[in-house]
Amino acid sequence: MSQAFTVGQEMTHLVGDPECPECPEEYPEQCRCGGLIHAASGEIDPAGDEVPITGCDRCGRSEDEAFSPES
Repeated sequence: MSQAFTVGQEMTHLVGDPECPECPEEYPEQCRCGGLIHAASGEIDPAGDEVPITGCDRCGRSEDEAFSPES
């Protein structure tokens, strides 16, 4: 049985599940650490686009942190 993982306010993402039913269509995606980056509903940016809240089920970094040059 998969372990639950919290992203934002959503507490039902599944660790290690590449087809996590709680994630939007483009997620989860592979993180540089080998874990999976899950996504949850986020805020609306000034252009009116939704910016998801993301987090890796292994290292905990957000998508931006995981793929920034400084990481």
